[in-house]
Amino acid sequence: MELRQLEYFEAVQRNKNFTHAAAELHVTQPTVTTAIKNLEKELGVSLFDREGGGMELTPAGEELLIRTQIILKNVKKIYDRVGEENSYRKQEVTIGIPPISCARMYPLVMGNFAHSHPNIDVQVQDCCNHINITRILQDDLEIGFIILPDVPNPGLEFLPLEKGNLMVLLSEDHPLAKKEAISFQDLAHEDILMYEKGTSYVEVRLEREFAARNITWNIQHYFSNFSTIYDLVSQNFGISFTMPTTSPILSELPGLVTVPFEEPMEYEIGLAWGKNKYLSSGCRELIRFICSYYEKNYEEKPASVIRAPKG
Repeated sequence: MELRQLEYFEAVQRNKNFTHAAAELHVTQPTVTTAIKNLEKELGVSLFDREGGGMELTPAGEELLIRTQIILKNVKKIYDRVGEENSYRKQEVTIGIPPISCARMYPLVMGNFAHSHPNIDVQVQDCCNHINITRILQDDLEIGFIILPDVPNPGLEFLPLEKGNLMVLLSEDHPLAKKEAISFQDLAHEDILMYEKGTSYVEVRLEREFAARNITWNIQHYFSNFSTIYDLVSQNFGISFTMPTTSPILSELPGLVTVPFEEPMEYEIGLAWGKNKYLSSGCRELIRFICSYYEKNYEEKPASVIRAPKG
């Protein structure tokens, strides 16, 4: 079995056509046809169901496709990473940043780091917390900012950077705005405005906290843009929640106040990457840069800087 045969097989499956696959691969159609026939002969199975002129995969073909996609993805990584140089020339680092909880990290990555490392192309993906974790575990993201789950995932390396406390976000005209701290019972009958359903750490955390106290809460509306939530809260159309790591511009909008919970809702933000996964030199440089930034700018130093990847 040759790598080229697998490339031809994947292209035929994706295009559902030998001729189109050949054009994409810049080879002749008979070349592709012969390669697939030889692959089927070597494996002793049919890979495509050709009844009625179709190009659907057989069960054996589906199994081979899964393995082939993994192989081709890893081969691409070999080409990408073996060619790296100490200057990080033409490197790309993909990092996930939750758009609400870690909004303050955008300028650090897209501004400070990108400007000081022009030869590293930083690709930022705005993904909610659990999507970030899933994509890192699937090797779809190299690294990401996340809020540490209550039960740490054994497949992740986590570098703690900063702690914060979840706050209640209110209009300055709201009766609860005058309290020094707010209980969960205080919120039982409030209209709550929340980010997209099932996507944010805040919703998952608070759902668990309310349930543990046997208190019903009322999510009145979900929104796809959290700036809309802030605007509506400032006009006293409901309440919401915020974090110190949220964008400071939104947090300082006029007409808004933040009040802590009586029982502090602490969370921890840091960098995560796949355990025992290879990290490109550009990615390792990004981790070192962020650690250095926190050491210089925060009294609370990263607890695990000594575990940051070396090299």
